[in-house]
Amino acid sequence: MITRERIALLGECSALFSAWTGPFETATLGAWLAAELGDEEALERPVPHGPLRCQARAPRSLLHVVSGNTPHAAFQALLRGLVVGARNMVKLPSSGLPDFEQAVAQLPPALAAMVDLVNELPPGWREEFDFVAVFGSDETLAWFQEQTPPKTRLLLHGQKLSIALVGGDLEHAARLAAQDVSLFDQQGCLSLHDVYLTAEAGGTPAQFAALLAEEMKAFNEHTPRAPLSPADSGAIATVRESIRFAAASEPDAYALGGSVGSTDWTVIHERSPTLKISPLNRVVYVKPWPVSGTREALGPALTHLSTLASHPFDPNPASDLLALGATRLCPLGETQNPSLFWHHDGRPPLASLVTWVDLG
Repeated sequence: MITRERIALLGECSALFSAWTGPFETATLGAWLAAELGDEEALERPVPHGPLRCQARAPRSLLHVVSGNTPHAAFQALLRGLVVGARNMVKLPSSGLPDFEQAVAQLPPALAAMVDLVNELPPGWREEFDFVAVFGSDETLAWFQEQTPPKTRLLLHGQKLSIALVGGDLEHAARLAAQDVSLFDQQGCLSLHDVYLTAEAGGTPAQFAALLAEEMKAFNEHTPRAPLSPADSGAIATVRESIRFAAASEPDAYALGGSVGSTDWTVIHERSPTLKISPLNRVVYVKPWPVSGTREALGPALTHLSTLASHPFDPNPASDLLALGATRLCPLGETQNPSLFWHHDGRPPLASLVTWVDLG
């Protein structure tokens, strides 16, 4: 099936993907290919490349290994594989991904023939696939780095987190931040873990934490968090108890706000700017933005940074923000809605899948 036929079919069934990838049409997919490969037809014929002519070549067989925190990675990975025309096998988490599996079952037959879903790695996976894309924990990534043969191309997407920077308009910012924390119960790489206030924000981090607590409560009333396992509830209870203990001895340095009688949502104010990794499930930290030495002040968790949201948003950010290592900067309230054209972990997702044949 040639590219035009394939993306036309994907455009016709875009509703199966759009809740997890954002909306798209056939023309959008063509523009995406052109943006990343230089030409919508680069997989079908040679295209100019400086003094050369080159043709893109999709993987013959592509294995996607996806995690179970949200279906986003599975939908995005499969869409990318189908757009470039690879044969796709998706290794699902042991718990499955019902939304994803139901969508795949509804694909048009010509696309469905390009997809296999499995719950276990096939015995011969090391020899069968020429490209492996892995979404998962650092431990999972390390295992595949060790096990994947050198001849196989390997693309790794590890654990990430996102943060926000608020510089004013605190009530509106609190509403937007509550959404970016709470959507998908904070399970994805684009979920906020920490919200920072600048010195020019027009209020203190403690004041913003109180506003954010009200908005988290309101969000939970219309979109309740999913039920948790005892282990996940226990992790939140442990964090809450540690903050209560710290606040008892340093009340100016710590404050805790949270749902009463449950662990549905939690807002923690800390005076230290050190970036904290949330236990997830709607637990967020509110902190002051450091006035100097930002990288050092934020600490080692900064290496996991994916997205930096800000309010108000400056489309021409200062160089010190760019230097923090985020691969995406966006307005607060949009962290969970990346463009189809985004560079996932700083990489062009379609271009990362293909290789090129030079002619001339």
